[in-house]
Amino acid sequence: MKAPYLNPNFEDELDIPESENVFCPSKDVLALMMQDIMNKEHGKVAPDTVGADYFFLEEFITSEMDSDFAVIEQDFLQHCSGKLHEFNDAGWYGEDERWNSAPGFAIKQRLVRLMYNGAKLGDSYCVELIKYLYKLYHRKEYNQLKRFQRISPIEIFSLTEDEQGGVSYGGMGRILGMCRFMNIELDEKCSVLFLLLEKERKEWIQENEDNREYIGFEEKLFEECVRQVDTWMGPKKDADDWRFQKENQDFLDGESFVEVSLRHMNYPDDYMYMCSTWNMGPRLQMARTLAILKTMDSERKYTYEEVQRYTILYGAVLALVSASDSYEKQIDYLLGDKPDDSELEDAAFKPENIAVRKRTPQKTEESGRIMNVAPVSMGTAAEEDYLREIAVLRGKINEQEQKINILRDQFRQVKIAQEENERALSEYRAEREELIALREYVYNLELDESPLTEETLVDMEKAIANKNIVIIGGHVNWINKLKERFPNWMFILPDSYKTVDGKMLEGKDKVYFFTDYLSHVTYGKFIAAVRERHIPFGYLGSLNMEKIIRQIYEDMDIGEKAK
Repeated sequence: MKAPYLNPNFEDELDIPESENVFCPSKDVLALMMQDIMNKEHGKVAPDTVGADYFFLEEFITSEMDSDFAVIEQDFLQHCSGKLHEFNDAGWYGEDERWNSAPGFAIKQRLVRLMYNGAKLGDSYCVELIKYLYKLYHRKEYNQLKRFQRISPIEIFSLTEDEQGGVSYGGMGRILGMCRFMNIELDEKCSVLFLLLEKERKEWIQENEDNREYIGFEEKLFEECVRQVDTWMGPKKDADDWRFQKENQDFLDGESFVEVSLRHMNYPDDYMYMCSTWNMGPRLQMARTLAILKTMDSERKYTYEEVQRYTILYGAVLALVSASDSYEKQIDYLLGDKPDDSELEDAAFKPENIAVRKRTPQKTEESGRIMNVAPVSMGTAAEEDYLREIAVLRGKINEQEQKINILRDQFRQVKIAQEENERALSEYRAEREELIALREYVYNLELDESPLTEETLVDMEKAIANKNIVIIGGHVNWINKLKERFPNWMFILPDSYKTVDGKMLEGKDKVYFFTDYLSHVTYGKFIAAVRERHIPFGYLGSLNMEKIIRQIYEDMDIGEKAK
């Protein structure tokens, strides 16, 4: 955002030095300035801070603060757990954090909102906490702001200007918010900034709402999709054995993939369905999937196999959204949101019916209370010292179980990382072998070899004739010539193989690729099979029989072994 107030016509109003009168205000800014003047004329002096508060919270959490947040929130909850409802009711800024952040980060933003609200209410701990967080994680801005006793709009622009000459809304909101806690007086002209940020807040919220606007189905589209799925699934669509129908194999394959993926992540294989609050069954889920597809492209004709595959994706999205909604809702209750009136009315649980009998508190060692221990009425185990000892031991067991769970999760992560590293190392080694073979191939092409005598060539031919050599690629006429001289070798015409069975290469001494008559796709399939079985390989680049015999003879080190 460019600084909107820099105009010679307003230098008296905003106390802007003449040298800084560069930009003209937009019509929107002029309207805000007129509104501010009218507000003051009608006696509305105190500005509405909602917009500034919104942008304060929008960018208050830095990456460093995010990393440290576990310590921050624990300290905050230790001091203020009994005041969360009060802080929650103190202020809301028009948008739920859950919509624009991942669940974990949304909770952090929610907690910062509670801290900020507590500070606005005057809670001494929250005030000092916000000041400390600002000083620690926004140090450069803090060191500049602390020098002011009174601050004007142009000074706020100066503090929040970025390298492109724009001004950060988050920075403006942060400074306007921190001034109250640092006892810095705001110039009366800053009231326009509050109007500006409130205007932008409404626009941001509207844009976010537009980005998640509900996309419904056209009238009767869903019913049509249900009928189409019924036609596809046949008469057994509601029977228990629908899973075993051949027509649903794509859906079953996708479901199996999800199950194995979840197990790979150390989750139960039915976790996707555990998370889904709308477990509508495959028939309706496929119908909804088809309706979404037709909403995306009403003209396209979708096959049943396509719908089955997309249904798995729809189920995964449904599980993700359901889990997020449920998780966030429970967190909301813990952090101060009240249940809806309908939830309260329908609940059988009535807190007022809990009758707590007053008991004389008994002193206990350490924590002062006994936890996770059921008192018994027989033997000496009922004595308080035994119960305390059991409580302590159970606490230690619980602590160790938590450590075991953490270590187990760390082990799983390390194992996954190790598998990835081993795979990367294997790929590196395979690529290195391929590069070495290619380098030797290029070297042989450039090498000016001395001619062989007829006797020497015959000896070489005899030496390699009984080797388990595989030739992949090459023109059929060239291959036929090689077959006449080396009938024991295996020759593979790539066009004859739609799929590659690597087993036929097992036990071979060496595999050669003649790349002049070999497609890249076919080469990729065969080289993968060769790599997997660690079979030595090389490349042939000549049609000359003498060169081929000589290369294979030297590659096999037959001459050196004979010596």
